[in-house]
Amino acid sequence: MATRFLTFFLYVALSLMLVSCQPSSERLVVTRTTIPVFGTLTEVQIRHPKGEPPTEAVQALEQLFQRLHKDWHPWEPGALTELNKRLMMGDWTTIPNDLYVLLATSQRMEMLSEGAFNAAIGQLVSLWGFHTSEYPITEPPPSPEAISKLVNKTPSTLGILHRENARGETEIMTPEVGLRLDFSGIAKGGAAQLACDLLNEYGLGDALVNLGGDVMICGKAAKPWRVAIKDPRAGVLEVIEVSQPMAVFTSGQYYRWGEWQGERYAHVLNPKTGYPIEHVLQATAIHADPLIADAAATALVVAGPMRASALGQTLGLSQWGLVDDEGNIRWSDF
Repeated sequence: MATRFLTFFLYVALSLMLVSCQPSSERLVVTRTTIPVFGTLTEVQIRHPKGEPPTEAVQALEQLFQRLHKDWHPWEPGALTELNKRLMMGDWTTIPNDLYVLLATSQRMEMLSEGAFNAAIGQLVSLWGFHTSEYPITEPPPSPEAISKLVNKTPSTLGILHRENARGETEIMTPEVGLRLDFSGIAKGGAAQLACDLLNEYGLGDALVNLGGDVMICGKAAKPWRVAIKDPRAGVLEVIEVSQPMAVFTSGQYYRWGEWQGERYAHVLNPKTGYPIEHVLQATAIHADPLIADAAATALVVAGPMRASALGQTLGLSQWGLVDDEGNIRWSDF
């Protein structure tokens, strides 16, 4: 089983742990930078010639991540919260280009996943108390009536209208009252892509970006990057080598959760029912585009094992897999 996946980009739907590769020659070294953003520690490893530290690129990368953390935050003041205020008033409003990329990809992923991925359920996420950095949540879950009220509005990104104004800027508007965008399920993918784009501008495409276990290999590597697949029970399950652009993103049910009267519920919500997903512990998606990999991981958790195979093929994933709450692992066949 392991051999089959190593020839294709081994996939297991468990948390990722990175093991950086050794320099490909005495003239290449790896610079590591750790940045606390997106509610996690982001590590960037850059391979470059010895004696030529990428100081300017690292500084630019830190500034990029800090800006994205502020602008894309789903509940703290920033570009996204301001955009949501104007959308909830029914106004046409200009959307920054990087947020528009998240929106356009989210719309495509919502359509292809038949709603398993939905970036328009910000109000539902907030209702469950998941707009917080403090876990576990110990407040009681929302009432069935409150959940039904939001679900019955059928929030969707697909109803958002687009137009270009006289200045060539993109404006959006939605007739859906109360729609609130939340890009938590795709933001890390977007950040990974922008980070790789920036590093490529500096001629530093031989790099690895690790956003709290979600991994992106930016470009063709002089020597393969080694990625260890961590077993949360103990140790490492497998180590794979990746030498071309590829994203390995995981959506897990054990980092953010609430607990009430002995019952635990995780943060991934089913947009159609309004309730947390049960029985699927984790999903991982592998794709060359980190935005697709990120959103697909969430969609796979929501879709579950019965729909996973069809969804993986529809989304064009290189590999996918699910782990259920009993530890059973389901692998894709392609």
